[in-house]
This record gives sequence, C-alpha cells and structure tokens, in this order.
Amino acid sequence: MKNGSRVGHADEDEKGSRKMTERDRQALLRVRSQARLVRELSERLEDAEAAAIPGRQMDGMPRGKGGMPRGLEMKLMLKESLEKSLEREEKRLHEYEKEAREAMIGMKSGAYAFCLYYYICGMNLEDVTRMTDRCERQIRRYKREIEKGNEEKGEAD
Repeated sequence: MKNGSRVGHADEDEKGSRKMTERDRQALLRVRSQARLVRELSERLEDAEAAAIPGRQMDGMPRGKGGMPRGLEMKLMLKESLEKSLEREEKRLHEYEKEAREAMIGMKSGAYAFCLYYYICGMNLEDVTRMTDRCERQIRRYKREIEKGNEEKGEAD
C-alpha cells in the first residue's frame, strides 16, 4: 500500500505490514465489545425462553386454575424485549465487523488471525492461542501492540 492511498489508514512499515492507526484500534475494540454484548444478550434470551415455558408443557401436569401461570406474562414480555434488543445489537455488530475487517487489511497472517478470533469472534486469549496454534507469548504481544495506542493516550491524559 502506498502512502496516501487510503485516507485514515496506516502506512506500511519497513517489513511490509501495516501500522495500526487509532481509528483501526478503536474499530477492533468496538467490535469486541459489541460481540461480547451480543453473546450476553443471547445467553439472557436463552434463560428467558427456558423460564417462560409453562409447567404444563414441561411435564404435562396441570398448574393453577387456567390462564397464564403467575409471572409468566412478565417473562414473555422480557423475552420479546430481549429478542428485539438482540436483533438491534446484531445489526450493529455486523456494521462494526465491516469496519474492523477493513482495519485488518494488510496485516500479517498471524496478527490477522489473532484479530479475527479475539476481536471479531470475541474469544478469550487461551482459545485464540489454541485456534491460531501460536504460543501464549505471541498472542499477548499481538494484543499489546494493537492496544498500546489506547494505553499511551490514557497515560498522557
């Protein structure tokens, strides 16, 4: 990539890999945060769905005098609310993912794989180590290099 060929993106260094800009770092951090939020909403939705199943459907035994069991209406409303939130946040995740993938263009294969698994898929460092077949030290180095721009900015404030 030549200097100035892409506005807002980093130039190549002497080794041929792209340097991360603050914009790139923020895109990766944002997509990781969003992936975590979507995963948490999915888990809460699964819990709400399990709680919303009336006893009759679970074991065939009648409960109460008919109508909805106590609290079930609230659980169903929570489930619907969570479904809407999850749908909205998944759309946002896809937008952030596009931005993050754009930030990853030009990375070496190891750093690219790390970013894909850690930031976009939201895996923890141990799982990323297994998936990329890299040592833990290398994975931590990738993370440190990518996130060092935020630490330097935080120290200056």
